[in-house]
Amino acid sequence: MAPGPLDPSEDPAYELLGLLGEELASGDIDNRLMAAVGDAPAQLVIPLVADNGEVAAINLCFLPEHDLPAVLQYIVALEYDVVPDAVATTARFLHMVNSSLPLTGFELGESVSAVVFRHLQAVSVQPLVTEVVLWPLSMIFHAVTRFGPLIGRACDGAPMDELVSGYGLAMAELYRS
Repeated sequence: MAPGPLDPSEDPAYELLGLLGEELASGDIDNRLMAAVGDAPAQLVIPLVADNGEVAAINLCFLPEHDLPAVLQYIVALEYDVVPDAVATTARFLHMVNSSLPLTGFELGESVSAVVFRHLQAVSVQPLVTEVVLWPLSMIFHAVTRFGPLIGRACDGAPMDELVSGYGLAMAELYRS
């Protein structure tokens, strides 16, 4: 039987994420705090809604056993299954997209055929400065919502020339705005 939730009052990560969540909510950034369960640490879940209505979420947590300095992990699991014949093209396309991002990036898990966006950030927790967290949240939002649909097409087996064309259009739109 898996262990149940840990007592949040004894979890400093839960407390810090709760304070961060309150600050984000005061700026109209929706989020939900989740207590640690088993091996899963306490997390702040921040929904991402793209213009096309697709929804994903950033799961933000402190990596356990990293406290000098503390390390935040931002992770977004994309809801795309990678068809077996699309693994190589998807990996190549993710590399191309990552090369234009200001922070790390999209990863392909070949054993589970899944794409995630993951970023690690060392932070000071005394105090934990909200603005230091807001910048990666903003960059992740834009990366996932701007390139997510193209990554979905890559996972479905779209050819590389079509993906490159879509990437060019997405980048042109970025520079227009």
